[in-house]
Amino acid sequence: MQNTKVTLYFSKDSCAIASMAALEEAELRFDATPVGMSPDGAGDDAFRRLNPRRQVPVLTVGERIFRENGAIFRYLNDLRPQAGLLPIDSDEQIRASEWIGYLGGTVHPAFRLLFRPQRFVGFAAEAQQALRTETRSHVQKLLDELDAELTGDWVLRQRSAIDFYLFVFTRWAGLIKAPLPNRLAAHRARVVELPAMARALAREEEAYAAPPIAPSPSS
Repeated sequence: MQNTKVTLYFSKDSCAIASMAALEEAELRFDATPVGMSPDGAGDDAFRRLNPRRQVPVLTVGERIFRENGAIFRYLNDLRPQAGLLPIDSDEQIRASEWIGYLGGTVHPAFRLLFRPQRFVGFAAEAQQALRTETRSHVQKLLDELDAELTGDWVLRQRSAIDFYLFVFTRWAGLIKAPLPNRLAAHRARVVELPAMARALAREEEAYAAPPIAPSPSS
């Protein structure tokens, strides 16, 4: 592993920040490679060699390819269990799976309707506006429900990679100027102060100081 190249492909303000923070928490040396984002997906045709869905994050470890935050969390947790990215307790493991499934399967798609309405209703301005209006109400309902689920400082009993994942959506709430309920707002403030997330956010900012690049066909 010491001589194996590790690369995370990500886009600005994307959900990949959760995997980047997890890599930082695991204290794993890696390259952070930004890719552009368009209505058609992340990167370009070359990026399809890594992910035919053209979605981020994508983590490459040598010739191995990992996609989706949940899968990357699992790989990193198996590699560096001492980092505590996922819980040891079986009941907490089930709760972690519930959160990953809900955030990735329900909350994320709702935001996607706001960020890329043209994928769903085409380019007609009226149709896009109608979709955004309805979706904003739905997103606010989801944020309220997430807030109700928080019973402590962290999503689970102990801090975990799920906190990095939840941060994605509290961050996106800021992008769409959706008010955060109190507990979600407090959680977001706590996660921003974590050293791993602070380093990930700094790397994201640094990477986008230069134009995004796409992976080469040989990647």
